[in-house]
Amino acid sequence: MNNKNKELLIELISDMDTFAEMKNINYPPVYLLGGAACIIAGYLDRATIDIDLLDMDYEASVGRLFRLLDRFDMLDIYLTCIPMDFKDRAVKAECFQNIYILSREDIIVSKIGRYSEKDIEDISVLLKDANKYLVSKLIKAVTLRENISIRVKQAFIINARLFKERFDV
Repeated sequence: MNNKNKELLIELISDMDTFAEMKNINYPPVYLLGGAACIIAGYLDRATIDIDLLDMDYEASVGRLFRLLDRFDMLDIYLTCIPMDFKDRAVKAECFQNIYILSREDIIVSKIGRYSEKDIEDISVLLKDANKYLVSKLIKAVTLRENISIRVKQAFIINARLFKERFDV
């Protein structure tokens, strides 16, 4: 069943790519994170078709493409717990025109922001193949960010402590 979710996610993004090509829309890099990104990249095998995208101040023409994704969330960087150099570690999804997936480590750090039970489950799987030293370094980078909501940052700091204790990072 989870393989069907991966196929559906790939089909949705492929449709977006095809439409962009057909309408001659040259869209900028799109950065995926969250469960859908993990499924497409093969980091996780679970059910979800919700697509999380980082809001990179896209032009209105790109918004037409995103509507084709069906269910998606545009995440404001000001409210998202990721280090600002995430692009350096993002990996281009092979079968798409301009789709990038955040690294395991960046996704782990983003999940610390909310740190729900589902996030903790995902983190425990993602950490098996992640660089714990890099995760620790990225946590520090988020705590030093000045362009993030104070409330989000405070919650992140508390959750990061819980994360470090639980996962010995």
